[in-house]
Amino acid sequence: RTKTVSGAFESVAFDLTNAIVNRGLKVESEGFVSKMLDRTKDATGKASPYIVGRYYTFCSAALSQATMEANPDNSAACPYVLFAYELKLSPGKTVIGYRRPLAANDEASAKALGAIEKLLKGIIDEVG
Repeated sequence: RTKTVSGAFESVAFDLTNAIVNRGLKVESEGFVSKMLDRTKDATGKASPYIVGRYYTFCSAALSQATMEANPDNSAACPYVLFAYELKLSPGKTVIGYRRPLAANDEASAKALGAIEKLLKGIIDEVG
């Protein structure tokens, strides 16, 4: 799920991390996709499509607990991942989104992961 937001990348990224923190959650890590692609361009022979690209990981203890109680195989659903990037082909437009959580194939898992997706969508909807 993605959404395009007009505005400076750093401002949008700041709003994205604030939307996480404002829900009482803590950003666990921040990854720099564009920097990784820039570092490896000699090995791949390809330039990064990004001006800048990052991802943010975090979890909700309550939602993750419910997810793993529904089915221990759901442990891969945590951490949750949000991302933001600005493409070289579209400067001034920042795309934000989230990795959809994948559930074990049972009704309890689908319900628990639905609550996580609702959280992620709410964060994205708050920004921009």
